[in-house]
Amino acid sequence: MSGAAQPPYAFRDPALLRRALAVPEPNRRTPDNQRLEFLGDAVLELLVSERLYALHPAADEGRLTAMRAALVSTAALLARLPRLGAWFEAAFARCDEAAYHNLGKARVDAFEAVVGAAWLDGGRAAAERFLDALYREEDFRSELVCADAEGNPKGALQAFAQRRHLPLPAYRVLGQTGPTHAPSFRVAVRCAGLDAEAGGPSLKKAEAAAARALLARLSEEKP
Repeated sequence: MSGAAQPPYAFRDPALLRRALAVPEPNRRTPDNQRLEFLGDAVLELLVSERLYALHPAADEGRLTAMRAALVSTAALLARLPRLGAWFEAAFARCDEAAYHNLGKARVDAFEAVVGAAWLDGGRAAAERFLDALYREEDFRSELVCADAEGNPKGALQAFAQRRHLPLPAYRVLGQTGPTHAPSFRVAVRCAGLDAEAGGPSLKKAEAAAARALLARLSEEKP
């Protein structure tokens, strides 16, 4: 694993951090992180909203809302979690994906819970330490995030490939699970030499989620 071995903020109350990393699981005897995740989700949206507001003075409310959604979606957060470093990865090293049904979502929820815990422990400055660890300024200015804000991640990904004279994105169905009345699809997409995958309740939504995840990865690449 790469990255820092310690979180970007040193908790005065380490129990808060432990609680934030306690993902829900069957038969857990101690409280899980869901209350902290609720708080952290709101804090993350607030801090991201503030940065977008400052960096895009010409954007109206609708566009700012869509840009925020492109940055705080589960796929966008999951693509950036490796930036947190070894301390965060170690918390999930022994997790069994089957036990949590969706380990990726559990990881994202845990990050949001950590933000909530930091807010309680050290206020705004502490929460911003985690925001700075997850995002870079170019993430807020990225043409990919701005394009995805139009609500069409598949179109944004295709436009990215066309502008750079690259092969068009290639989608592949990885599988389908669940009952007929509530299926779950898993789709992978490849473009510009990178891959991403995501799931959804329909093939269309799974493809859109995969495209959004790949847009998040591409936004990290230097132009």
